[in-house]
Amino acid sequence: MKKLFMITLMACITTFVTASCKKKEDLGPTTTVMSPPPSAESDTIGGGTFSSYDHGLSGASVLYKEGNPEVKKLRLYNFNMTAGPDVHVYLSKTSSYSAGNVIEITKLTTGYTNSSITFDVTSANYSADYKYVLVYCVQYSSLFGYTELT
Repeated sequence: MKKLFMITLMACITTFVTASCKKKEDLGPTTTVMSPPPSAESDTIGGGTFSSYDHGLSGASVLYKEGNPEVKKLRLYNFNMTAGPDVHVYLSKTSSYSAGNVIEITKLTTGYTNSSITFDVTSANYSADYKYVLVYCVQYSSLFGYTELT
């Protein structure tokens, strides 16, 4: 009887933990978004591989200047992530989320499978102090993962 109780309890805990940052009605279909690679004349500022904490996040990022030195792009490539509610991509001064240390780049609305996605960072107040890319669920205060731009 104790063994059955413990198995049931562990199953409930596992279900709660894995569902902590998603609601079934908020999940969109998994999509693949393709974008062109940085051009030959682009100038890489930094890049790295994601460290995952939640939702199967994997892939890499590169921040680069393209053509005009003022034009900056953030590219996520070989990017994989299960969808979640209120998930955002940020440039950050640290590897953890803090409202005063981030620049929001975009909100992600679906899951991704081996995707390449490029975002314009030109209008953001970017400076070299922002050395990390975070994927973060604001609603549940859950860091999906981050990469350091080295």
